[in-house]
Amino acid sequence: MNDQQLREEFDSGLGKIRHEIKSRLVTHGFFGTVTSVEFGADNGSSGSKIEIVVKGRTAARLFNRQQIEDCHLRVGGPVLAGIISMVDELQHGGA
Repeated sequence: MNDQQLREEFDSGLGKIRHEIKSRLVTHGFFGTVTSVEFGADNGSSGSKIEIVVKGRTAARLFNRQQIEDCHLRVGGPVLAGIISMVDELQHGGA
C-alpha cells in the first residue's frame, strides 16, 4: 500500500471513531467536543490521542496507528472498548 492509501485508512478510521463517540454521547443525552491530536514520527503519525469534553469534564485515550486504521470500516476491538470507557467516565463524573 502506498502512503496515500495508508493515510486514507487512518483518516477514515478517525472519522469513524469520532462518529461512534458522538453516537454514544447522544444516547446518554450528552453533547460534547471530540478532538484528536496525532503523535509520532516525522514521516507519519504513530497514533492519536482522542479527547472528549462534555460539560467541562474530559476523558482521553491514546490509540496507535494500527488500532485506528483497523476502524476504517467499523469501530471495534480495543478502540470501541476505549470509547465505551470514556463515555462511562464522563457519565459518572470521572476524569
